[in-house]
Parts: sequence; structure tokens; C-alpha cells
Amino acid sequence: MRFQRALQIPLFLFFLVVLWLAAYPLPSWFEVDLFLRLDPLISLGAMATARAYIPRVTWVLLILGVSLILGRLFCGYICPLGATIDFVDWLRRKRKGRTSENSFEVSGRYRNLKYLFLAGIAGTSLLGISSGFLFSPLSLITRFYSFVIYPMVIMISNLFLETFSPVFPVIHLEDLTFIRFSVPRFNTNLFVAGLVLTIFLLGVIRPRFWCRNLCPSGAIFALFSLRPLFTRRVSEKCNECGKCLRVCPMGAIGKDIATTAHTECTTCLQCQEVCPEKAISFEIMKKAAFPVPEIDLSRRKLLSAGVAGMATAALTMTNLKHLHGGESPRALRSSQLIRPPGALPEPAFQARCVRCGECMKGCLTNTLQPVWFEAGLSGIWSPKITARLAGCEQNCNLCGLVCPTGAIRLLSMEEKLYAKIGTAQIEKSRCIAWEQDRQCLICDEICPYNAITSQLADGHHVTVPVVDENRCNGCGYCESKCPVAGDSAIMVEPLGELRLASGSYQEKARELGLVFQAKTSLEEHSILDVQRGDKNGSTRTPRGESKGKKTSLPPGFIVE
Repeated sequence: MRFQRALQIPLFLFFLVVLWLAAYPLPSWFEVDLFLRLDPLISLGAMATARAYIPRVTWVLLILGVSLILGRLFCGYICPLGATIDFVDWLRRKRKGRTSENSFEVSGRYRNLKYLFLAGIAGTSLLGISSGFLFSPLSLITRFYSFVIYPMVIMISNLFLETFSPVFPVIHLEDLTFIRFSVPRFNTNLFVAGLVLTIFLLGVIRPRFWCRNLCPSGAIFALFSLRPLFTRRVSEKCNECGKCLRVCPMGAIGKDIATTAHTECTTCLQCQEVCPEKAISFEIMKKAAFPVPEIDLSRRKLLSAGVAGMATAALTMTNLKHLHGGESPRALRSSQLIRPPGALPEPAFQARCVRCGECMKGCLTNTLQPVWFEAGLSGIWSPKITARLAGCEQNCNLCGLVCPTGAIRLLSMEEKLYAKIGTAQIEKSRCIAWEQDRQCLICDEICPYNAITSQLADGHHVTVPVVDENRCNGCGYCESKCPVAGDSAIMVEPLGELRLASGSYQEKARELGLVFQAKTSLEEHSILDVQRGDKNGSTRTPRGESKGKKTSLPPGFIVE
């Protein structure tokens, strides 16, 4: 096995294992978002857009330091998107052609695009708009395996278990007979699949077309690899057979065989391995031959790309649904856009969020879903809670643990209790109890904070649900379990959400009078009666209870 594959394959498998482990309960022996933090477009881009230093992503400085010595080693050995592209290219038949077709001079027509994309991304960052997630290789491939491959693997596993369930008792594997896995489902998965498959298909034009020409993270590594310490050397033994030139996956070798474009070389050693004369070696060299120029870009083109990025950011910021931090004009926020607990205030959240999908893949209940255009163009692929699908598990803080840039704060379980993400609102025209006068206690019974009580109301023969806004933290269990077909009769809206960039949620919640704890008696939580009151200022006692007398029965039960 080639040296590159001997390292690339285990690292790629390790990436898949780590991505699989990004689930509840999260392992404590490894930080599952480490791969994401090694992408300079994610790390440097998030800090530039957020105008903040993020200690969590400083691992990238180590990788950039290695690039100064060994060149684009990350692209050739560590990047999981590069490994996947290599695998797809390997599945296709090898292309045959003239010796010079893969030379740096001939195949470099589109190489400057990656630098222009990088300049455009820098332009959007200047105005505080994050766009790196559209081109980040780690963000792209994590979304692909999380939203597309992972659910398919789970579904195929269930199909396998169902198919062979009659056989398991025969081979003494009875425990597998009734095992089935919950299949996660994700919004925008078809678009993600189409985008990544397009990247794979570009390999028909040239091997690693994305890495050569389009990847802005590759552009950053190329700039740091302009003159690496460890370089390719061709000795006098070379007979110019051209084998090295033909097999180079990055087209980094010049027409004369001896020169090397270090900005493109990933130190894969493939040229050294195929050389019949053993004329190629990689050594520490102060001076090395290289094609001129390696980066052929005028200042005008770079400035134009940067201005185009700024114009795109301005266009995004003037979109009607763009969520900003100003008071005027008022942003038209969707009533169903519920951010996960611990999410930073919206402008800072969007600036830091790299849309990697790690939080959504690991979400215990699958309630976190990628946004399409609900938060404007700048909010695409950012996470939101889909309460109708499932509620937010109150004993899980995984989304903050796996977020590589701190867009979702890492909260303790006690702090998360007070991280109010919204408030449940009852649509009385759809509610079984309010509209049809039929008994229904589901939302009352399912609420973990006792924020919903079933009480008697004028004109109703059965108790109806009432929400205490100061007790509701917006977890969404009531919405997910509502038996009404279609849209729920009780829906969580962003009203009253609590989002802090720093400080204690617990202290802020207490300051606002929020109480997230179980009630002790019905009288203590009688919202309708407190609000209504009689003419003498007294409150109405629910049927089945005497004034001054407490009962141990739960709300909704009537004593005849």
C-alpha cells in the first residue's frame, strides 16, 4: 500500500468514527469537533466574521505551521473531503492522454478561482456575514455524511435486521430479532447530496478538480505552502519518461518534470513511488525549482472579488428576512424559528455558526434541523428546533459540546434549565378542549416544567389547558405530542426567549421572574382564576374543591 493511503485511510476512518460518536451520550475521551477546528476557513473565518478571538479553534494554527514546513499536507492526508474525492476518482477508470495534459502549465486554467473565492469570502466577513460554510471542505463533508450517508446507513441496518430476523434465533442471536434503530431525517438533505455529488462529478474533468481549483481552504494552505522547507527534488537520473507527471493528482509538476508548484503539491509521494529511475526524492531544500508564476493574479482581480463579496453581503443584509441586531427596521422573524438552548444572540450566532451540522447529527431527539430561507439568505443551514417533530431533551446539552466555534454556548445541565428558548402558545381554534369542549390532558401531562395546567373556564364543561409563560422554557414537548392532525394546537414561538453572549442564565432568569420547577398544588398555579377574579376581588374556586382545602388529585380531575 502506498504511504499516503497508509495514513489517509486510517485518518478518514477515524473521522467517520468520531462523527458517529457525536451522539448522546458524548464520549469524554475525545473532542468530536476537532476535525472541524482544523479547517482554517472555519476557524479563521468565524473569528473574522464574529470580530472575536475564539480559543477553541486555535488548533488550526498548528496545521498552518506544519504547512510552512511540509506544504499542503492537510489536503493530501487529513482532509476527509479530499479522501472521499480520491476514493471516487479511484472508482472511475484512469484517464489516458498526452504527457503534458496534467502539467501545471496546461492544467492550471482554473486554479486562481480558489483565491478569488477566498477574497470574496473575506469581503463578506468584513461586513459581518458568514459565507465560508458554503465552501469549507470540512463543513461540506460533515453535512454530507451527517444528513445524507448516516440516515441511509441506519435505514439499511434496519432493513438488514428485518430481513434476517427469522434467522437470528437459529444462530443463537435472539437478541437481534427485535432490535431496530430510529432513523433520523433531515431537511435540505437532497440539496446537500446534490451539491457534494456535483463536486465528485467535477473529477471527470480533472482528478481532484475541487481541491485544485475551487477550495478556498486549499487556497489558504497554498499561501502558507508557497516555499515549504520540505520539497520535491529531481536528480540527474531522470529520463523524462513523464510517469510522475501523469499520476500527480494535483497537477503540481511542470512540463520539464524538474519543477514543482509547491502551492499545489500535497506531498502525497506518488511521483516518487512510480519513478522507475528513483530520481525523485523529498528533502529539506533551501532553494527548489518551481514554475513561474505559481499564483497568477492581478491586484484588480483580487479587489474585484473582495468587492463582489461585500456586495453579496450587502444584498444579504438588505433581504427582508435578514435577522439583525438593530431596532429599525424590525426584522420579520418567523414564529417557528426556535434556536437551540445556549445559542448566542442572533447576529453573533450567525457570524460564528459554520453550518457543519454536527449539532443536528448528534441531537438526541432529531428536533434540530437545518434552516432553509426562514432566517434570510445569511441563515441558511443554521440549526433550529422543530418542536412539531420532537421536543428538546432536557437532560441533554450535546449541541453546545460539539459546536466548534461556540455559536451555541456550552451550558451545564443546571444552566440549560434556565436557557428559555421560547414560549408555548395555544391556538384555541384548533385545541380539542377549547374548541370542541372535549377532554384532553396531553399537553398538561407531558410538560416537564408544569407550565401547563388544565382548568375550568366559563362556557366549557371540561377543563382547558392554560400556559404559565413564566414557567415555560419552550422545550416543545407539548407541541410534539399534541394529538391534533397537522399543525399543533399548541406551538412554541420565540416570545420571551433568553439568549446571552455571556453571564449566567440562571441569574438572568431569576431576575426576570422565571420559575422552572414543578408546582406543588393546583391553587398555586391557577392562572385563569387569578386573572379573572370576581367583583369582590376574590378568586373562583375550581369545581370539586372547597375554599381553603387542598386536594392531592392532579389538575383536571373533578370530585363529585
